[in-house]
Amino acid sequence: MATISLALGGFGVIGNALQLLMAFALPSSADLAALLPPGTPLPPLLAWLGEHLVALSLAGIGGSALLAWISWALLQRREWARLAFIAGLGVVALANFAGLPLLDRAFDQLLPAMADPGINAELRAMAAAMRRALFWGGLAGAVAIAAVHGWIAWKLCRAEVRAEFRR
Repeated sequence: MATISLALGGFGVIGNALQLLMAFALPSSADLAALLPPGTPLPPLLAWLGEHLVALSLAGIGGSALLAWISWALLQRREWARLAFIAGLGVVALANFAGLPLLDRAFDQLLPAMADPGINAELRAMAAAMRRALFWGGLAGAVAIAAVHGWIAWKLCRAEVRAEFRR
C-alpha cells in the first residue's frame, strides 16, 4: 500500500509539473474569450480555472510531494507517517463528498445557455439527465472511496499493525 502511494505521489508530482508547464503555454482567459462569438461571455468556471491554473498546479505538486514523503516514511515504519496517512485517507474521503456540489455549480452555469429558445427540448432533457448521472455517479464513487479508505484506516489502527511502527 505504501509503495503504491509512493508511486502515485511521484507520478502526481510529474503530472502536476507538466500541468504547470501547460499553464504557462495556454492562452489567458481574455484570449480565450476573444475566440468566442461576439457577446458570448466566457463561462465563469472556465475563467476561474484559467486564472488559478498555476496555483492549482502548485497545490497539486505540493500535495503529491507530501503523499510521496509520507509514503516513504510509512515504508520505514514511522508512527507519525501512519497517523498522517490515516488523516490523509479521511481528508480525501471527505473531499470527494465536498466536491459533489461543484458538479451542480458547473451545470448551473450551463443553464442560462440552455434557456436559449434555439436549444431544443431534447438537448435540455439530455443535459438534465447528464447532470443527474454525474451527481449519482459522483456520489457512488465518493461512497466507494470512503468505504475503501475507512477499511484501510481501520487496518492501520489495529494493534498488530500499530506494533510494527516506531516513534
